[in-house]
Amino acid sequence: MTQYERVHTIWDLYDGVRTGIADLNGAPHYFACLYDEGVDDYSDNFKLYPVSPAFMQRAMRNWAIYRAWERRFCSGKADLTTHPGHGGINVEYDQLKTWLDDQVANLPARPTLYRAHFRELPGQEDLPSGMLLDLEVAWSPSPG
Repeated sequence: MTQYERVHTIWDLYDGVRTGIADLNGAPHYFACLYDEGVDDYSDNFKLYPVSPAFMQRAMRNWAIYRAWERRFCSGKADLTTHPGHGGINVEYDQLKTWLDDQVANLPARPTLYRAHFRELPGQEDLPSGMLLDLEVAWSPSPG
């Protein structure tokens, strides 16, 4: 039976989920989809990096700021110019993002590559249209 685990954040989407934080065996990991230069596209392989409690605390606060904006935006109460990722919009978000980016650059990767199967969690019908749905993921070791 496939074991699905919690996806805490999704930081990048481009034709699919590319980076974020999800559990692997119950422990939070930063994940990043690998880009295949040979085919000039993203591969099916992800690198996973264990993260510390301090990283998780900051990442979850950063995510909460983004999700609050996203809810306002998808409800028509904010416009795209107020997106916290543009910089200079929310000082706390900017500080958290800088810290997180610095940490990600130095995280040690797990030696195994993984494939991911993401699926939406049920019961999100009340979210504003266009809002990113909460997901869970099943990881499997990549064959290559």
